[in-house]
Amino acid sequence: MRDDILVDVVLERCDALRKSTFWPGGNEIKPEKWLGNFENEDKRIAALLLDRFVFYSESATDHLLTSAWHSILDGGRKSGSKVDPTVLEGSLNNIVFAPVEGETPNPTDSGNFMCRKARQVLGVDEDRIVTTREALECAKGGTTVVFLDDFVGSGDQFISTWTREYNGYSFNSTKLDNGFSAIYVNLITTYMGLERIFDEAPSVVVSPAHVLNSRSTIFGLIEEGVFDKAEITRFLLKYSVNLRPEEDYISDYLPYKNWGYKRLGLLLGFKHSIPDATLPIFWSPGIAGWEPLIERL
Repeated sequence: MRDDILVDVVLERCDALRKSTFWPGGNEIKPEKWLGNFENEDKRIAALLLDRFVFYSESATDHLLTSAWHSILDGGRKSGSKVDPTVLEGSLNNIVFAPVEGETPNPTDSGNFMCRKARQVLGVDEDRIVTTREALECAKGGTTVVFLDDFVGSGDQFISTWTREYNGYSFNSTKLDNGFSAIYVNLITTYMGLERIFDEAPSVVVSPAHVLNSRSTIFGLIEEGVFDKAEITRFLLKYSVNLRPEEDYISDYLPYKNWGYKRLGLLLGFKHSIPDATLPIFWSPGIAGWEPLIERL
């Protein structure tokens, strides 16, 4: 297919996503302007990347959360331990819900957003939603803790939350002391993040709605032969010089600016946020009139 025809076909698909409300209307996602960042010789690669970009609307996010919650007891491999079905039967009075905190805890961490979603979508009572520090105190008394987050990439955030000490105690040490039940509900996780949690926190039951494999990343496109690694590497190097991500760890380390956090090379975003493991070329602000496809809020 000619490059100009490919671009037109992909833009037509983007327009169909808008009309079907899978994508929001207006300028929240700007495929036409984003494709305008690239020289004609590179538009084919940009169009192929755009064609594989997956956006989860607010309603899709709600469905993912519901699916993740109901899949806790579906029998799938989730960790080295199993959930006691009686924990989730009947009243939620012996369960608290808490956010997963970032490596540097912040009120804007996505775990806090997911706690609000748990109240709105799952019908969790407000008094069952607590801070991470309060959840640790509950865990000491044997209360089940359900951790909430939207996305698991490398697993760094959860492991930080699990091992962080508050007044000399952590969830990890408390689990060893009294064996409280710990469940990690999230929308999407990578195999990398899942395996890391299995290794470092095997007693935690991880329940995602969807697990990403390499096919859902830029490396999957390379494996499929959509383009070769040298071609996409040249493309990312060429245009990453225009990117100015606000995250210092990405700005100062070129591989992150090319491939995303921990080189995960993801191709997805949520309405409420874009994971930093998604290719920065989609979401990063830039210079010289650079237009991101979607802003990372």
